[in-house]
Amino acid sequence: MQQLFNTRNYSVRDFEEWHGRGELVLAPKFQRREVWIDKARSYLIDTIVRGKPIPKIYMRQDVNPDTRRTTREIVDGQQRVATVLSFIKDGFKISRAHNEDFGGKYFSGLNSRTRGEILKYEFVVDLLQDMPDNEVYDVFARINTYSEKLKPQELRNAQFFGEFKSSVYSLSKEFVPFLETNEVFSPKQILRMAEAEFISELLLAMEEGIRAGGKQIIDNCYEKYDDKFPNRKLHEKRFRATMDVIGGVRPPHIFEKTDLSGLKFRATRLFYPLFCAVYHLKFRLKRFDGRRSSFSATDYPKMRTALEQIDDLINRIKTAEDEHENISLSAEERKFYNAYTVHWIHADKRTTLTEYICKQLVKALRS
Repeated sequence: MQQLFNTRNYSVRDFEEWHGRGELVLAPKFQRREVWIDKARSYLIDTIVRGKPIPKIYMRQDVNPDTRRTTREIVDGQQRVATVLSFIKDGFKISRAHNEDFGGKYFSGLNSRTRGEILKYEFVVDLLQDMPDNEVYDVFARINTYSEKLKPQELRNAQFFGEFKSSVYSLSKEFVPFLETNEVFSPKQILRMAEAEFISELLLAMEEGIRAGGKQIIDNCYEKYDDKFPNRKLHEKRFRATMDVIGGVRPPHIFEKTDLSGLKFRATRLFYPLFCAVYHLKFRLKRFDGRRSSFSATDYPKMRTALEQIDDLINRIKTAEDEHENISLSAEERKFYNAYTVHWIHADKRTTLTEYICKQLVKALRS
């Protein structure tokens, strides 16, 4: 078997030199012609500044034996390379939405150390040596054969680069350990950005009040707040405060593995209204009239007891249903359980869940 490519690392400076000598072809016939918006370009530079990896580049290299001239064609990765080359020539600024330290600066405005690190940053390149066109097309047909269909959040990640996305992924990075440890999301779900989508919904609830779940609503949110996410820093501060309370209040057994088939507070259907309820108690949730009561860390045991009772209610109803037994419930408890089990992503159901959890927490705090 003959391997038709070699994987090598080339620095930004290497590409700059090739481009200066006219040896680099950025727009061969294989490449799409779309142009990235400034926010997308800034996001890439921020990734490089932070020393994070970016997708590999595919480059065809041909050497003319007569002229001894080397031609390098970017087969895939044109926009990545063009973006970096433009930035080091002061073609655009880094956005403050992506990097507070370097936001609003051109390459020439960065300190010497940072400029040097950018020039030394290495692209991972699959080098296609003297490969004919038909072989190049075959390579990409084979690569795309094994590509998984992107999830909605993965598509948003590729489409949006502004304030809201930056806020979501900043919080996601911070709270992934909590969400994974408490099994709100599995490692596989986190790899497919499920936690980022969920955090998007929580931020939307903080900004606009309880909303229904669903792809279109979240898509619209990313588009609406791409250029400016009002009170971003305040929302992030309050998000952390709310999660700190949940971390302090949560009944340990609710987040542990269990043989019970009923879902617990670690399931997003209950974690969402729990977050909204705690947020409402601390800061007041928009478009929501639930009860409120002040509390401190010394009240966490009372709040924990309230959540344990809700957890027990769900288990009792589920057990009775499985065993075909009657169970006495108040209208309020029945409404809560129905919202929990049926169409729970609808806004009215989420509101019902939040109202019930909020009421039980307030009742416990006032006892």
